[in-house]
Amino acid sequence: MKKTVLGILAGVALAFTMASCGEKLLTQEQFDAEVQKGVEAGRAAVESEMAAKCDAEFETRVQERVNQLDMEAAAAQPQVQ
Repeated sequence: MKKTVLGILAGVALAFTMASCGEKLLTQEQFDAEVQKGVEAGRAAVESEMAAKCDAEFETRVQERVNQLDMEAAAAQPQVQ
């Protein structure tokens, strides 16, 4: 998913660069810089999206693990008669 988003953003940056330059052509260094800016912007967007998703799911994952450990502990307890 990250690679797809980064690829799309790089493509958009490339298309924008080519469309906006008109008669002035970019040098290879300028082109590489524009593509890199698009990739970095995409990377930041993906990282923030994934961090938000992780934060949103964190409490649920912790509670599920606690419940699982409680059940395992209860099953390991010897039955007192």
